[in-house]
Amino acid sequence: MSYAIVDIETTGGSAKTNKITEIAIIIHDGEKEVERYETLVNPERSIPFRISALTGITDEMVAEAPKFQDVAKRIWELTQDKVFVAHNVNFDYSFIREEYARLGAKWQQKRLCTVRLSRKLIPGLNSYSLGKIAKHFGHEIEARHRAMGDCDFTATLFKMLLERDQDNHMEFALNARSREATMPPNLDRASFDRMPESMGVYIFYGEKNKVIYVGKANNLKKRVSEHFRGSTHTGFKGRFTDHITRVDFIECPNELIALLTEAREIKKYWPPYNDLMKRISLNWGIFSYFDQNGYGRFSIGRVGKWEKPIVSFRNQSEAKDALERVKRAHKLCARYTGMQELNGHCFEEVHGACNGACVGDESPKHYNDRFEMARDDLSMAGDTLIIKGKGFNENEQSVVLLEKGRYKGHGIVPTTVDLTSAEEIRAYIEPGYDDQDIQSIIRSYIFKQNASILVY
Repeated sequence: MSYAIVDIETTGGSAKTNKITEIAIIIHDGEKEVERYETLVNPERSIPFRISALTGITDEMVAEAPKFQDVAKRIWELTQDKVFVAHNVNFDYSFIREEYARLGAKWQQKRLCTVRLSRKLIPGLNSYSLGKIAKHFGHEIEARHRAMGDCDFTATLFKMLLERDQDNHMEFALNARSREATMPPNLDRASFDRMPESMGVYIFYGEKNKVIYVGKANNLKKRVSEHFRGSTHTGFKGRFTDHITRVDFIECPNELIALLTEAREIKKYWPPYNDLMKRISLNWGIFSYFDQNGYGRFSIGRVGKWEKPIVSFRNQSEAKDALERVKRAHKLCARYTGMQELNGHCFEEVHGACNGACVGDESPKHYNDRFEMARDDLSMAGDTLIIKGKGFNENEQSVVLLEKGRYKGHGIVPTTVDLTSAEEIRAYIEPGYDDQDIQSIIRSYIFKQNASILVY
């Protein structure tokens, strides 16, 4: 078997937005080096100062260098039908694959990661960076952070790993079913293998056991695998997965419990790669007022610092869906709920779904009786509520408890428990913190899912 041991230097950390500035390749037949190749590459863009400070590669150095398209044929020939080997292989691999994709070519090779192999075959090191491994074995990398300097020691390290691999770790990694090629370099494989294919919340840990990202998934194992393959759309900065050391999970019986659990874990750990629930943003809310003729009206708008809506939602669409639901349930006027801007008959009145308040056929007093019921339906501020959902099996159910409109927590309750007794239910509830995000999740779920609710 032949191997192409590769190292590259780039203008930044993302293959989608950055380019290669230097590449080095050493061909190895499993026993000795056969050939080597290196070249600077003109990235056709400026190199950030911080990158030049690290690598020593400047704009002037690459100005007359070949562009990738000029060396693509040679690199293809060198790597074709070889096992692609690199330290943190997915970084180097993703850049070269992306360069070929820009040229309209599909470049694909088997991969081996010397970081993951080193963790298995040289256990117990404090760090598995290339420089730290070299220092551990008394090697000094000449031209550190230059392609051939790092590639040269990677080839030395790979030969050591080949000699130590008595349990066929490389053979396992090259098996496509093992998914080893897509694993983050520092991930504890056992933690991934324990992931179930069920709904829940996954938690990524980085160095020093710090939580760095929390997410929700309908299929935990599938979703986590998508992160590793780079096929998610979460917009992470830089090489997010490179920092993952292990993954944990919390199984959830249904969508609402998963959403609340995700929110709880994000608020608890404040992970650096979670942005959505960490932003202090203005949600959308439904407001109420009385016009000059005495009719009750609803409107949808942004929730400001001082404006207090009846109920808030994560986005405008969810607020509209909730208002549409109470409009129909209580036969409210489309104009007076902000669903129609034109004067005169509202479109609901034409179809008999409005009693004519919009044209004065219904008095404010009669209309406002239904308006007040709709407002109570939206707010539920003074109610004690239990939202029921399915459990993990037929002998249990999930419950979400709200008292006077405030979220108190959720839990799993045996079907034998009397759900009309809030006191009995509290014994099964894991207390939770209430805030605008939690309220938005619950209200959106109620109005979107037509949830099973008990009101006390």
